[in-house]
Amino acid sequence: MKQRQKMQTFDWFNWLALVAIGVFLGLVIDGFVDLATVGAWGSILMLLGLSAAGVVFYLFVERVMNFISIGRFSQPQQLQKPRKPLALHFALPVGIIIGLIGAQFGLADLIL
Repeated sequence: MKQRQKMQTFDWFNWLALVAIGVFLGLVIDGFVDLATVGAWGSILMLLGLSAAGVVFYLFVERVMNFISIGRFSQPQQLQKPRKPLALHFALPVGIIIGLIGAQFGLADLIL
């Protein structure tokens, strides 16, 4: 089994960004639950549709940029990357849990 690499400075910044994104996702999930309890299904479907369209657009732009920058006929690079630190794998779920718990204590009113 390969060893995981240790956390470096950039990994800590990445971890902090993932936790922040997770907190906001937790607040959004709590907002969706509040909308669902009120019965605003039209708003939920519209927001989920726009989010899905945004993700598809992002993936499309990413592939086009990779095609332009790398080229179509270049050889695929198969580099052996070291395994990510375990803290990076758990950063987003921890942020979502913090966001969900914080929303129950009024964090959504403070931030949003």
